[in-house]
Amino acid sequence: MEIIQDFIPENRGNRPGYAMVPQYISLHDTANPNATALNHAAYLSRNSVAERLPVSWHFSVDDMNIVQHLPCNESGWHVGDGNNGPGNRRSIGIEICEFTDAGRRSKAEENAAWLAAYLADKFNIPVECIVQHHHWTGKNCPRVLRARTGGWAGFINMVKKNLQIYVDVPNDHWAAEEIRFCKANNLMVGTGKDKFEPDKPVTRAQLAVVAARLYDLLSELK
Repeated sequence: MEIIQDFIPENRGNRPGYAMVPQYISLHDTANPNATALNHAAYLSRNSVAERLPVSWHFSVDDMNIVQHLPCNESGWHVGDGNNGPGNRRSIGIEICEFTDAGRRSKAEENAAWLAAYLADKFNIPVECIVQHHHWTGKNCPRVLRARTGGWAGFINMVKKNLQIYVDVPNDHWAAEEIRFCKANNLMVGTGKDKFEPDKPVTRAQLAVVAARLYDLLSELK
């Protein structure tokens, strides 16, 4: 998926500016029903309430968009454990948008699981370090996942499925990130039975299909 960057301005009071090496990924629910990821971007960057609190996190995820608010090498204020708390200073914060429509909420969770897997792979964060906000402060968050029987376990299973792209493409494969991108954007897909066959030659016909899909993707981004 495309990640939209809409960073909180550097001079805003809710952008701490502390350097961070991410070791965890912290999941939250927004507790703001039917507000989209773009709505939350506007709140963090342009609403005086967010600046006064102050509050900030790295990503908002809904059924259609992933919006990034902070660079992943900067900490935010999203778990409530203070300026020097390990939750704020060591973790990337992901907020999942809440929708009264079950289908939209389900898709938002799928997108958040994809993002968590992408970040875990990019920053070498183990799955056991993908945690709930509750892990840090005991707050009932992410409340939607926590309220559903098997909700958190199901979410982590989705993350694991996203981490293992294909059975023949381990996560440490030299082209794993590029293959994940191609799969996520439907540029190239597997050959069946969860395999990608990364060393198999590409035919001219297959190359034509990839070129056409790439053209469509670039057209959508214009």
